[in-house]
Amino acid sequence: MNRLAWILVPALCLACVACGPYWYRHPELFTVASSHLNYVQIYCQASENAPRQRCDLRDNGQVIFREGRSVSVGDDFNIEYKDRHFTDDRTTYFNMDLTLFNASLQALVDAGLFMEEEKPEDDTPVYPKILVKANINHHVIDKFTFHEPLVAEIRAQLFQYRMAGRRIE
Repeated sequence: MNRLAWILVPALCLACVACGPYWYRHPELFTVASSHLNYVQIYCQASENAPRQRCDLRDNGQVIFREGRSVSVGDDFNIEYKDRHFTDDRTTYFNMDLTLFNASLQALVDAGLFMEEEKPEDDTPVYPKILVKANINHHVIDKFTFHEPLVAEIRAQLFQYRMAGRRIE
């Protein structure tokens, strides 16, 4: 029995060390592959009185950018038609080049989109409020984010789409 213990204990320790990487999950970084199933939906509001912004990136290059004070910007099934901001909803449609679209998704992944769920500190401000829902290469996420590099990347992309919608052609 003592001899068996001398064999089993080191083998068990070796198995624990070998399986250790499966217990700790690193942020998921991967290369984005082109797929019609990839989508990212970003909902952002900078402050309580600021207009809401929603950006849907999907279907290999279709971008729908919505901005306004209406609750409909974040909720397509909103029925609060008596709200004074109900009609404040501007929608812009884009079709991006496939390589640029994949680069946008890759920038979000590299900024930490699929990191472990973050726990906000007690002193973390409520705004900017950023909600991200995504399915990229079968990696699925639905979370509020406070991660600074990801927030910076999201703000840069939202600014890009907002400015592109205002250009005169």
